[in-house]
Amino acid sequence: MQPTGALEQAGVTSGDTVLVQGTGGVSLFALQLAKLRGARVLASSKSAEKRTRVAALGADATFDYVAEPRWSKEVRRLTEKRGVDCVIEVGGGTLGESIASTRPGGTIALIGVLAGVSTETLLTPVLMQNLRIQGVLVGHREQLEALFRAAAQAQLRPVIDTVFPFTEAPAAFARMAAGAHFGKIVVAGAAEVGP
Repeated sequence: MQPTGALEQAGVTSGDTVLVQGTGGVSLFALQLAKLRGARVLASSKSAEKRTRVAALGADATFDYVAEPRWSKEVRRLTEKRGVDCVIEVGGGTLGESIASTRPGGTIALIGVLAGVSTETLLTPVLMQNLRIQGVLVGHREQLEALFRAAAQAQLRPVIDTVFPFTEAPAAFARMAAGAHFGKIVVAGAAEVGP
């Protein structure tokens, strides 16, 4: 639901450029939804294999954020110095690079804080470029219904990395912590409840 609200609040439409960070479930779903809206999508990953897979899902360009720690320069190059219309910011600690990657008047949809809940970021560019940093947690019912309709019409399926039984939840968390996943990690079932 987060990517839907982020793209809607940012007003992403055909011809816009969206940057998704990494290849986790939120980023891949944002990629799929942005493509449904007719947007161009840039995607980052440190893994060459994952960059190939995200390109197969429709990413128009990819880059390695580890090899290029100042990856905003690569984003600017890929957008002919314009910057992206919307960044799906899942790291939190990467906010400075996201700001430098966004076009004047663009939006940074702050969806995650994988790198931590605080960051030292120079705010002058936010003011000078008239950027909007939009916090996104969940959307409203109408957004969910619109998402279901769009997903059904486009036969959209979320990317599922691995399904773990509830009894193997620690292994699911370990896979996520290792960053080995591509898409969502699912923990199925529930623990038995006592009498």
